Amino acid sequence: MKKSLALLAAITAFTFCAPDAKAQIFSIRALNYGGLNPGDPGYSTIKNLVDTELQKIQDEINDGLPSAPPERLMEGMANSSVFAGKGVGTDYASNMKVMLLGVGAGVGADLAKSETGENGKKTISGVGIAPGLIIGANLGFMDTARILGMDTNRLNVFLNFASYNHKQNLSDKPGEESDAKLDMMAFGGHVRYDWIKGNGSKLLGWGGLKFNFGYQYNKTNILFNSRLNKEVNETTSSGDLVSGDVQGNPEAAINVATHSIPISLSTDIQLLYILSLYTGVGVDYSWGEARGKGNLNAEQSTLNCSGPGTGGSVCGTPRDIDVQASANIDSTGKVNPFTYRGFAGVQINLPFIRIFGQVDKSLGSDLVGATAGLRFVY
Repeated sequence: MKKSLALLAAITAFTFCAPDAKAQIFSIRALNYGGLNPGDPGYSTIKNLVDTELQKIQDEINDGLPSAPPERLMEGMANSSVFAGKGVGTDYASNMKVMLLGVGAGVGADLAKSETGENGKKTISGVGIAPGLIIGANLGFMDTARILGMDTNRLNVFLNFASYNHKQNLSDKPGEESDAKLDMMAFGGHVRYDWIKGNGSKLLGWGGLKFNFGYQYNKTNILFNSRLNKEVNETTSSGDLVSGDVQGNPEAAINVATHSIPISLSTDIQLLYILSLYTGVGVDYSWGEARGKGNLNAEQSTLNCSGPGTGGSVCGTPRDIDVQASANIDSTGKVNPFTYRGFAGVQINLPFIRIFGQVDKSLGSDLVGATAGLRFVY
């Protein structure tokens, strides 16, 4: 089954492992074992067979879906949402004189990994994404020369907004059909003041020191749907047959809404006009959360255990084993209120066009962000 969260692939791809039954979004479990109890003859045999078959189905329908423990996943999704928007709503090196128009997108990820389950597989803790259309203006056109003591020729303002919806088929394999719906919105405003003017030329120049302040909102809603209809048809060593269909339509939703107030200082250099390199440090005050919600949407399924009619049967009389499919994601995760970060970027300068890429890294944690975009600058 191919599920690499293709709804994020236009910008980047994060592949999640599915390490542990307790961490997977969709779970399938036996509610009983046909009336057999621990200590009864045949209990261990039937339990092991049923649990093994249900785990196989569970692994298949969770292949490629996020799989960190729910509480950690929600925290990682919330923090990743904040980092996804770090380079979307402002500009560090375009040398805007009048105005700027652009488009870009950012992704964030909490790369903290922890071993879960007996197989020792690892999973990252969350991802976020933020689209962005940006418009900027230098305030030098204003009649007043200064605002709050700041030179209007050095004062730049930026506004960003974007909304995006997408539905992605994750699997069309019969009995394991699944899809995901993505709903994103991001907006914000930033002010950049060229605090210390640069010097040099376009062939080799220093851009000075820039102060940046703003506000960023990011919302991401993801809905995973699974349509399950899998046949179980296994025989024990004693000849007992366990058979039936496991059915259900569990769904899981992750809703993320975060706010962030970034403050940063940056500097840049320009080489041979065509290339700019920039770097800086920042601190962010953030609030918001990610909520996970799972809906059952599944009636109980029944597996039948029937023996071969000999004294070696572990089922004895025919038995019904009740099975339930569910979504295991109900939890809430809060944003870390303060994060400190460093960032660096590279920009290609063409006449009126800027193409850039930027990386942000949290200082003291495994949060990272990446942004890329195209801008028209005049």
